[in-house]
Amino acid sequence: MASYLFLCLFRFFPHLYASFSSSASHSCSSLAQFKNSFSINQTKFAALYCDHIAGLKSYPKTNSWKEGTDCCSWDGVTCDHLNAHVIALDLSCCWLHDNFPSNTTLFLLPHLQKLNLAYNDFNLSKIPSEFGGFTSLFYLNLSHTGFAGQVPSQVSHLSKLVSLDISSSIYDYEKFTIDKHALEGLVHNLSEVRHLFLDGMDMSSVNAHVFMNLSSSLRSLSLAYCDLQGKFPKNIFDLPNLNLLNLGSNPILSLDPLKLNRRSNLEHLDLSSMSFSTEFIDSVDNLQALKYLDLSGHFFSQRLSVSKTKSGYLFTGDANFFGGLPGSMGNLVSLKFLDLSYSNLSGTVPRSLGNLLQLTHLDLSGNQFSGQIPSSILNLTQLEYLKISENSLEGSIPDEGLKVWKA
Repeated sequence: MASYLFLCLFRFFPHLYASFSSSASHSCSSLAQFKNSFSINQTKFAALYCDHIAGLKSYPKTNSWKEGTDCCSWDGVTCDHLNAHVIALDLSCCWLHDNFPSNTTLFLLPHLQKLNLAYNDFNLSKIPSEFGGFTSLFYLNLSHTGFAGQVPSQVSHLSKLVSLDISSSIYDYEKFTIDKHALEGLVHNLSEVRHLFLDGMDMSSVNAHVFMNLSSSLRSLSLAYCDLQGKFPKNIFDLPNLNLLNLGSNPILSLDPLKLNRRSNLEHLDLSSMSFSTEFIDSVDNLQALKYLDLSGHFFSQRLSVSKTKSGYLFTGDANFFGGLPGSMGNLVSLKFLDLSYSNLSGTVPRSLGNLLQLTHLDLSGNQFSGQIPSSILNLTQLEYLKISENSLEGSIPDEGLKVWKA
């Protein structure tokens, strides 16, 4: 029916057809030139991330683009059928390789609303400031792209963004950097943002306090491996829609003791390799919606302090800072993933862990737990991974008790 209406419009208003055809031709030409800027190279890194970690299919999408055909039918391209503007481009995991031109014809597609270039290799190119000209964008993904250097402040001008991902991992070539003012602009201007992923970005010159004014619409915030320092604002836990929070692997980032809200919608919480007191653990059981909890690699010191030295940062505190695991952890009945490895925890393993019937992953290794392995562990029939080694525990779990990979 819709296509019939378009034909009628073009028949009685031929100037509309001319405009539509011109717009389509311009967009297709811009895309073809963009494609020709790159070679195609399947790297092991891209294949690993796309096919095995991200769960995405890795293949050269642009090889199927044929000049002279309607680019609105090309793989990864979506058009507004009313005026033929290209409004979405998904070129993730498509083996693009080479330097990213600062004058690329990609920037001649001003109507883009969604742009995904993730898991390609742009050979340590800088992110062009022209990305800030995509004023209609509400989705931008430049993660794991081989971009490097400073994130341009113009990215913070994309005020319509609902999702922004410019994350990298410890395995990427080089970290992005972002200065204080650019990050402040990002936090202030993205008033509609719901998903913000900045993992692996060098924020060593930024105080974590900058994240105090994040949008109340935020659902996902990931800042792992960012070299953040100072105290992370505790009001982040009061954001009403927050579903995922990852602050892991920021060893000099700390959290003040706080009482977590029972009304929280948090399902995914990663605070691995951070610094906070055992008082924090005592309130985790309030997070009734929690499904993923990673507190591994902690000190759990009651009086841990951090001081700066000429050579970096020095952790000082009591030698006796081992803490136990409260029985209230067994209240997190929705939990599927629990990692408390290498956290200097001591005492006995609470029997209440046997209440976590949804658990598929449990890692308590590398602690100071002692006493008997509680028989309640046999209740966890959904477990796929269990690791309790490097403790002083007595007893064993019979092979027939749990059909699970144990270490």
